[in-house]
Amino acid sequence: MKPTTQAIIQAIELYSPIDNIEAAHKAAILDHFNQSANPMDSFCFEPGHATGSAWVMAKDTQEFALIYHKVLDRWLQPGGHAEPDEPDLLTVSLREAEEELGIKLDPTQATLLDLDVHRIPETKKYPSHLHFDFRYLCLTEIQPLHPATDADRAEWFTLDQLRTMQLDPGIERMIQKSIVQR
Repeated sequence: MKPTTQAIIQAIELYSPIDNIEAAHKAAILDHFNQSANPMDSFCFEPGHATGSAWVMAKDTQEFALIYHKVLDRWLQPGGHAEPDEPDLLTVSLREAEEELGIKLDPTQATLLDLDVHRIPETKKYPSHLHFDFRYLCLTEIQPLHPATDADRAEWFTLDQLRTMQLDPGIERMIQKSIVQR
């Protein structure tokens, strides 16, 4: 087992889930990291691979930056797959936010907020598979967004706006946790 993988396993073990659903996600992620030779290999589709996401929150206004994912056809937090040289999932999350939102985030203002396992549907290129997602709360100042890569659009949303949207239960969980942490 790589030293990086061992450090990630230790972080998972120390993480405290908010509810039984997230506890099940934690157990599945821990199992994946303990059983996979390379749990972050984005070309491993059985059962899947680890990913990193950034839950970007404006420090002063409680606004959240989301991308409109054109392939999945919905609003999501920026995130994605590890590159071969990336040492951890925080690095992945920050790079993905920079690519998809066009902003720079300070790694000292980021903390592990949520663990989630979700199925990615089959596409023409890839089979259906699981994403073992590490989601980091990234605090920042409001800044202009410049969507790119998988993001068709990127916008800042207030809590009131988010509450009117049909969101994934994992995003609802992150909203709840980020408000409590403020």
